[in-house]
Amino acid sequence: MELRQITYFIAVAEELHFGRAAERCHIAQPPLSQQIKRLEEELGVTLLERTSRKVALTPEGKEFLIRCKDVRDRLNEAVICIQDMAKGLEGQLRVGFIGPASLSKLPRAIRAFRERNPRIRLDFSAQSTSEQLPLLRGDRLDIAFVRLFGHDTSGLNSLLFLREPYVLAIPEGHRFSESDTLDITDLEGEPLIFNQRIAQPALYRSLIGSFHKAGFMPNIVQEVNTEQSTVALVATGLGCALVPASSASNYRSGVIFRPLTGDLPQWEITALWKKKNQSAILQKFLDVAREFREVH
Repeated sequence: MELRQITYFIAVAEELHFGRAAERCHIAQPPLSQQIKRLEEELGVTLLERTSRKVALTPEGKEFLIRCKDVRDRLNEAVICIQDMAKGLEGQLRVGFIGPASLSKLPRAIRAFRERNPRIRLDFSAQSTSEQLPLLRGDRLDIAFVRLFGHDTSGLNSLLFLREPYVLAIPEGHRFSESDTLDITDLEGEPLIFNQRIAQPALYRSLIGSFHKAGFMPNIVQEVNTEQSTVALVATGLGCALVPASSASNYRSGVIFRPLTGDLPQWEITALWKKKNQSAILQKFLDVAREFREVH
């Protein structure tokens, strides 16, 4: 059975006249009659009752017409759907992000994208950088917002979405709270809360190197796996912590933030996607991301 046979049958069934159906399908009447006859032979069912005076649908023909129209409508919907996908009007985008990205302008960028593209479904996955990279390469994510530090990004395009300095999170009432700005040298001997070495080993080494250049080793009293946990522990008075400046916007009772100077790496979030991914939906999302990127 061919799609054109279904098209021809619908025309004959609706017109109940082979001549008019032939004109409608832009085909001569004899070939049209042959195609309908061949269709009936393939099905083993009589769809049309033909006399010299009229053409009528058999009960089977009436049911087949309903099903054929459904096939036609579904096909038309499929054509419109894929055309809209090619234009970036409809489809799906799978977005991965690290937890701290939620404190950046990424949520605002996502909201703006959704408002402009209501027919595109967004699927989100909050995971570490190391977890997102294989998902991106395995085509299980379309774009990933990660924190790079010594990671392999071969085969990937990138957009620096956020760059900001570290600030110092301090428990309320701490002696540092009287200072407007602090230097890394002020932290000698101070109890500090660090992110776990295993999460970002290269970054961990870089931060330790910053303290070493300042002439001392940090007094690390606790290592945690998220920025939120870090700030929560600062509120308990366990120690101070180096956190991205955007953490200060996520106010937590019992914690204050102060600018921190010294030879420290910058805190960055980078958007990554596969070079071969030329999706119109992805390009639209990147256009919005560029509007909201913060690179200081």
